[in-house]
Order: sequence, then structure tokens, then C-alpha cells
Amino acid sequence: MKALDDLTYGAECALRGIRVFFTRPRLWPYALPPLLVVLLLYAGILAALICWAAPGLREWAVGLSFPEWLSWLQTVLDWCLSAFFWVVIPLILLYFIGTFYEMFGNMLFDILVDAFEKKEYPEHPGADQSYTKTLRLTAGYILLTIVSYLVYFLLFWVPVVGFIFRGAICGRSYLHDSAVRQGFHVSVLKKQVAKNRMSVLGFGIIARFAEAIPFLIPGLVIGGSILYHTRILNADDLSARKKLSA
Repeated sequence: MKALDDLTYGAECALRGIRVFFTRPRLWPYALPPLLVVLLLYAGILAALICWAAPGLREWAVGLSFPEWLSWLQTVLDWCLSAFFWVVIPLILLYFIGTFYEMFGNMLFDILVDAFEKKEYPEHPGADQSYTKTLRLTAGYILLTIVSYLVYFLLFWVPVVGFIFRGAICGRSYLHDSAVRQGFHVSVLKKQVAKNRMSVLGFGIIARFAEAIPFLIPGLVIGGSILYHTRILNADDLSARKKLSA
């Protein structure tokens, strides 16, 4: 039962974070700039397809000459090109829109977490650390994510194992900003997550599906902060941090 309760709690944190973000307009400015960048990027890609790539390929296809008995291939080629430009490419762009949004928004999401936690969890102040240390910690978490996804690519073909592993990676990734703000190294977060695997997995399962809608990603960032401060972070971690900084 405890495992189920933890799984449910993690999922609730993800949904709570989304609700908090959309009900607090003061947090919206942190999410709008990266969204505008992604929309401009996509508009440029679509404009290039419509005005340059599509006409050029169609002109090339029309210029091909087939024997009379293969003339039907002209129609097939035309249909394939249409499907590629107006179905396949839009689906690919739609699939990666969340990834692009998160990529462009990462810097502002750090600030979003800082603004949220200062007001919501003043009893857990951020570590007094240099910008250089923050960059080192961030680089460590980026490396951890890259290595984790390389392992995932070896496991994704195993239905249940791949799904669970991907959910665990996704859930942990939304804890990174809070861990960096607290000044914790990757090794510390790994130990924290190891004690709360089911909560992180529950969060990650919801996040996997929710992040397909870019507007929900800032809410997941907030949800990760909620999960971190209500379940992951504990007094022993804070005491150890104080001793190290003393």
C-alpha cells in the first residue's frame, strides 16, 4: 500500500504543479518568452517548407519522366510528397515541440523555480553558492540526463521496463532545478531519489504524457519543486549542507 500511496502522491504533485502555475499569473512571464521563441522557430520552418522546399521538390518530381507503363508512379510520387509535407513533417514538429520548448525555457525555468520556492518554501532557502558552482552542478545534471537516455535507448524496446525507466528519468529531471538551488551534487539527488522511487515514478508517468503539451511544462516544473520540498528534501540533507558550507 505504501508503494501505491507514494506513486499516487507523485502523480498528484504533477497535477498540483500545473494547477498552481495556471492560477498564479505572476508566474506566467517566466514561461511566455520560450514559447514565443518556439512558435517563431516553427513559423520559420513551415514558411521554408511552403515557400521553398515543397515547390522545389514538386518541380523536381514533375520533371521526372516515366515510361508510359509506369506513368502511375507520377501520381504515387505526388501523393507521397504531399503526405510527407503536410502530414509527416507536422507530426514530427508536433512530437518535438515540447522538447524544443523545454530546451529554450530551461534558463527561465531555473528563475521560475527560484521565484516559486522563495515564496512557497522560505524555510528551505537556497544555498549561498557562486555562479560558477551553479554552472558546475547544472552541467553534472545535464550529463546525468544524457547518460540516462543512452541507457533508455537500450531498454525502450522492452515494453514495461522501457516505460518505467523512461518515467523514472522524466520524474527525476523535474527535480534538478530544486536540487541545484539547494547546492546538491548529482550524487546527493540520486540518494534522495533512491529513498522515494515510487513518488518520483508517479510524477514521471504523469509528466511523460503532460509534457507533450508545451503549455503544461512550466506547471510540471512547479510540480517537481513541490515534490522535492514536500517529500524528497529532508532535515538531514539540510543539516549536511550547513556543515559543508560552514
